[in-house]
Amino acid sequence: MAPSVNKTKAKAKAKAAQLPVDAAPAGQMVDSWKPAQAQKAVKALLAYANKQAEKAEETELLGRDEHVWLSVNTKTGSTRKKLMPIKIQLPSPPLPPPPATSVCLLVKDPQREYKDLIAKHDIKFIDRVVGVTKLKGKFKPFEPRRQLRNDHDLFLVDDRVLPLMPKLLGKMFFEAKKQPIPVNLQRKDLKQELGRAIQSTYFHPSTGTSQIATVGVSTPEQVIANLTAAVPAAVDLVGGWDNVLSIGIKTSKSILLPVWNAPLQGRFKDAEAAEAAEADEADEEMEEEKPVKTAAKAKTAAEKPIKEKSAKAAVTLGDKKKSSTIGSGAKKAKAAAVGTSKTGKTGKAKPKAK
Repeated sequence: MAPSVNKTKAKAKAKAAQLPVDAAPAGQMVDSWKPAQAQKAVKALLAYANKQAEKAEETELLGRDEHVWLSVNTKTGSTRKKLMPIKIQLPSPPLPPPPATSVCLLVKDPQREYKDLIAKHDIKFIDRVVGVTKLKGKFKPFEPRRQLRNDHDLFLVDDRVLPLMPKLLGKMFFEAKKQPIPVNLQRKDLKQELGRAIQSTYFHPSTGTSQIATVGVSTPEQVIANLTAAVPAAVDLVGGWDNVLSIGIKTSKSILLPVWNAPLQGRFKDAEAAEAAEADEADEEMEEEKPVKTAAKAKTAAEKPIKEKSAKAAVTLGDKKKSSTIGSGAKKAKAAAVGTSKTGKTGKAKPKAK
């Protein structure tokens, strides 16, 4: 079977090579990417977000800036669920600089030690420090955790306690796309470490076919620059342009605006090649099974007369045994009816002499 499998794989690759390929080298844009389409989508999305913000000011006391999210939709999903987000460096910070953006730092115990460390390095863009003990106690109930999530725009976490976060924070943080960003609090240049974390965007790998990352909340020019820098990096993380179905942008309150779509011809060329390979493999298996079936039929035909003779012999032997059994049974019945003496002679027994 090994040669046939290799043969089918070679056929699949040959068929895939014949289909049109719209791909680019790693870290680069594809040829069909249109900057004009991206600019049009960004301007339309920001105009919509501004209108929604004006309406919200009438009903809400404190308004919040809407983040622009990059959405990369893939043809196939991943089966690996990763907790660690992947950093993507952008030309401009995706969030407004502090104090407009509230940042919370989650640390291991003791909490006071890290508060003093933040003060020692003169880091003023961290608004709150919360230890693991506080997360297990004060913020364990649902309402305090929800309030903590709503009070801050970005969460940083000591990478040594990152595995504890899903259980301590719950799914509400992950559904709101406020997963904590891991940082190394043991570095000497702690201020730069935390500053780089705030100025980058993060790609959160999932097991689905849609991946997102924030690319800005500011002017159209900055959002377009961030989008152009983030797209090639995000595409590389999902397996390259061959695995990308579409790319779009959205806010939390808007629909997805398309920026790029895979060509219709050959869009699912990998799936088509796989189906063709399966069909070829099935045909080859059927061809291999034909000689086996023919030999089995010949063997059955040769064994049929032998089985018939054996069956007839068994029937004859059974009849003989049956007749002998019937004869012995008749003799026994006759002897019981007539009576047999101790001497073996039939008839009445002689009376004893007085």
